[in-house]
Amino acid sequence: MTAIPFERLEIGLYSIAATADNAAVARKAEARGFKRVWLAEDHHNRDIFVQAAAIATSTRSIEIGLGIVNPYTRHPAQIAMGVADLEELGGPRMTLGFGAAWSAIGAHGIANPRPIRALKEAGEICRALLKGEQVTYAGEIFRLPAPGARLSFPLARKGVPLYYGSMGPKTLAMAAPIADGLLFSVFCSPRFVAERMTHVTAALAKAGRAAADLDIAGYIIFAVDRDGAAARHTAKKLIAHYVRRMRDDLRYQAAGLDPARMAAMKQDLNAAFAAGRWAQAVEQVPDDVVAALAVAGTPEECIAGLRAYAAAGLKRPVLYHALGPDRVAAIDLIADQVRPALAPA
Repeated sequence: MTAIPFERLEIGLYSIAATADNAAVARKAEARGFKRVWLAEDHHNRDIFVQAAAIATSTRSIEIGLGIVNPYTRHPAQIAMGVADLEELGGPRMTLGFGAAWSAIGAHGIANPRPIRALKEAGEICRALLKGEQVTYAGEIFRLPAPGARLSFPLARKGVPLYYGSMGPKTLAMAAPIADGLLFSVFCSPRFVAERMTHVTAALAKAGRAAADLDIAGYIIFAVDRDGAAARHTAKKLIAHYVRRMRDDLRYQAAGLDPARMAAMKQDLNAAFAAGRWAQAVEQVPDDVVAALAVAGTPEECIAGLRAYAAAGLKRPVLYHALGPDRVAAIDLIADQVRPALAPA
């Protein structure tokens, strides 16, 4: 089977799972040669820094991506402190992803947010602190008044890769010229990725930056099993979880789904959750919604589903959290049957 130009496949884990369970998947991923595992945080659930620490202490070399950290819920100086501490604990293998998730902004009652400005300022503060600099900063959102701040313990290295979890055109225009990478969120179909890549390409051209200098990664809800129906069933719970929170109709439209239908599904799922009927409601997620919003099925079906993302411009698909009926066993199936068809050895 002909390979396609993914630079590599990566694994994504979500803090809705217990820290010990996510650490076990990360250990398996390291053992099977995956180079990076990304961690996503659900407010108010398990903590992304705690999960990163558990993985850093139970693995040796796999890179750990924080994808994403919200500067509205943690001050950038505190974020830099946590990242540097993790690298002292587990070695220089962290990637810092910034994003301003609207679910967290709303949950914390933040009035009049300015997420694009906040992300830019947070990135500037963290980059400087993680280089070991003494930082004074007078931003519109964040401030470090004189004499400023400096991390007061030795750094494992000077500088940490910085990604932005962004999808809006204005955020992409800000992030693409300055980031090490971009991280698209769930429910980004190949069509949506391709459309957003036009904004990325324009921003890079305006900044005089080569496309090869910017990584493009993305969370793809993913589940694989030799029993394709079992894999699709596994993906339904995670899909339902995000449908309950989704604010963005554009991703539904790009995936070929009717926003009005999805709004009704969201209402039904929230009602079922409140009434204690969540498990039954998840069972009713239609198969066409699974097909539109996830890559799930047999190894052959998953390979076919992922190929479209390469054509859209995604460099590193992050196979996200559902993984399969047995998540640890699914890592073996991905490594043995999916990865050889999709990424260089």
